[in-house]
Amino acid sequence: MEVVVVLALVAGGGLAYRWVRRRPGVPMKWQTSQSVAADLHRRMHRSLDRTRGTVSEARKRGVPTSGYEGLCDRLAATGRAIDDQLVLASQLPPEARHKVLQELRYRIADVEKTGERIGRAALEAATPLVGSIDDALHDINQRLDHHAEAINELRELGG
Repeated sequence: MEVVVVLALVAGGGLAYRWVRRRPGVPMKWQTSQSVAADLHRRMHRSLDRTRGTVSEARKRGVPTSGYEGLCDRLAATGRAIDDQLVLASQLPPEARHKVLQELRYRIADVEKTGERIGRAALEAATPLVGSIDDALHDINQRLDHHAEAINELRELGG
């Protein structure tokens, strides 16, 4: 009896996890399916999740991220549109499906690149501006050089 209860709880927990991770508009079986369309779907959403995680990391570093979150939302909307196309493509005959999925693979690569750019920009906003430090050091050194030249001129004049 206890074994049955434990198995029921494990099975229920697994189904609940799958339901929570489910993306609207795509078959639930795509979470574990080895089809090309399901693989592309999971790949794209891993990329979108990574981008959101990177923006969240930038927020933890004190960067205002509302602009980056807006870009993430737009990218996620693009992902939902690609999901719709993946679902339609998965229902095509094999020859047509292969061609459409190949094109969608390139689109997903573009989504991944764009997500990486968003994340990189958010993290760069969280890093100190090295260029401004270089400019300040250059100005200080230039003033010290002028000061040294003035002292040398005074010595030459006998003062």
